[in-house]
Amino acid sequence: MSLLNIAHRGASRDAPENTLEAFRLAVAQRADMIETDLHLTRDHAIALHHDPVLDGVKIGSLTLEDLRERAPTIPTLKDALDQLGHQIPFNLELKQPKDGQYEGLEAHVLEEVRTRGLIHGTLFSSFDHPILARLRELDPEAHIGLLVSGRARDDIEARAQRVGAEAVHLPLSLATPERIHPLQKSGFRVHVFTVDNPEDQRRLIDWNVDGLFTNTPAQLHALLGEVPGA
Repeated sequence: MSLLNIAHRGASRDAPENTLEAFRLAVAQRADMIETDLHLTRDHAIALHHDPVLDGVKIGSLTLEDLRERAPTIPTLKDALDQLGHQIPFNLELKQPKDGQYEGLEAHVLEEVRTRGLIHGTLFSSFDHPILARLRELDPEAHIGLLVSGRARDDIEARAQRVGAEAVHLPLSLATPERIHPLQKSGFRVHVFTVDNPEDQRRLIDWNVDGLFTNTPAQLHALLGEVPGA
């Protein structure tokens, strides 16, 4: 399998992150997948936004109507999948607020994806182990990627196995051949985030990683075109 060019929050160097504009641009820039962040509103809409708060207000306390009034450009998962879900796969990162959890987020996300027949092309990820465990319980066929924080050092493979992950998402700071290659040997795909520097991209391509998250999908596409078999 060739290396996946994963647009981090869309083509977010050239357009506002986590917007339909950034997602469309990622398609135009020849990304292979789009990564985006998911939060649940009070009335169970799934908002695509990195942070759990908007202008100091928790997204989980807002209705979709409230959200639209405050930030009209923030799309929902429904918006993104309806407009782009059959053009490009998505990596959906399920978030968790610092003071609790989004009750039912996993089920709502799976419903949106299944309804559109996109379950087999979608990759679900989270830093939160219980979220991934609930996803696995709800859908044995879901494709799961374990997100690893920069503070993690040990038990990465064991944690990935416990949730039935098929991919491990390593931060650039932890991406070394000594971590990457044993994970791959154990059957995991290794994707590294977030990689915008061309020298870092070249080095990771040489190490045969399976995918790179980048804010610059056009740059990575051009670089991959220079590397036979990448």
